[in-house]
Amino acid sequence: MTGAALIELLIAIPLLILFVIGAAEFGRVYYAAITVANAARAGAQFGAQEGESGNFAGITSAAQSEASDLGVISSFPSRFCRCPDGSAPACTGTCPGFGAPEVFVKDSVIKTVTFFFKYPGLPQSITVSRTATFRVQ
Repeated sequence: MTGAALIELLIAIPLLILFVIGAAEFGRVYYAAITVANAARAGAQFGAQEGESGNFAGITSAAQSEASDLGVISSFPSRFCRCPDGSAPACTGTCPGFGAPEVFVKDSVIKTVTFFFKYPGLPQSITVSRTATFRVQ
């Protein structure tokens, strides 16, 4: 009877190790997704401050600072304007009948997470991207 238990253990241990490693890999990707979302939010919040909507270097720096534990991330800040009627004028123009357009800052952050091991049927890496948009105050 003890020999059967040993064989069952030898079969079960590789499966258990595979499940634990898979859970750790999933946790890494999930953590990266949360951190990337926070970085996009931090960049857009920085740009939404008075006078900072055109400071794309500062927006990128704020996003990278928020995600510093992930290593290198890519941040793509932008600025756009919108009138209350839904039209999109130039940010230096005016909205007919409304006055100055509303100014928005958007930051899109991207991070590629590479798996430690190659899994059959799965890609070697996953790209996580999040976007945050804030109205300039």
